Amino acid sequence: MADYDGLLLDHDGVLLTLTDRATLREAALAALRDAGIERPSDADAEALSIRVTSDDLVALADRLAVEPQRLWRCREDRIAALLREELDAGRKAPYDDVPALDGVAVPAGVVSNNQRRIVEAALDTHGLAGRFETVVARGPTVESLTEKKPEPTYLESAMADIGCANPLYVGDSESDVVAADRAGVDVAFLRRDHNADTALDSRPTYDVGSLHAVVDLL
Repeated sequence: MADYDGLLLDHDGVLLTLTDRATLREAALAALRDAGIERPSDADAEALSIRVTSDDLVALADRLAVEPQRLWRCREDRIAALLREELDAGRKAPYDDVPALDGVAVPAGVVSNNQRRIVEAALDTHGLAGRFETVVARGPTVESLTEKKPEPTYLESAMADIGCANPLYVGDSESDVVAADRAGVDVAFLRRDHNADTALDSRPTYDVGSLHAVVDLL
């Protein structure tokens, strides 16, 4: 078994449940209206809701004749407000196996493509902030889109924060697996209901079904 000196975990889909895609799309529609688009389409809202790249944003903003920075600011604020509502309503909540992390002896951190303000609010709301030595996530800026996973930037920053050289990273998407590979660290692909049947193009170090199984690897 590898001698791991740290544990890094994705946030959405690993620690906390995902938000319904239709709900995210409604928030993106509202963001488009905030940006001055009178009749935004469902397709544009879908493109703005999740997994947005810098190129995607610029292309959409150009087609809609709006400044990318304005469009993204409206998007980030609407998504942040939505997820605050989801937290307050108890719809965005920790998975049942999160208490398994109580027994982890190595330093731990959270690495997320979500906005830092959202991740920190979620951890605070559910009393999880004290379990982690660092939280590395996005600022609400266009520039942050170039640092998202699968880039290794956030993983490398978290490793430096907790002072580890050989962490285990836990994610639930292809981009997590690729980011870990680029950072040169082992990765456990965690299967939840939303990704139980996902076929990966990249091979993770481990393929697991719970955080209990993750803790057993440390």
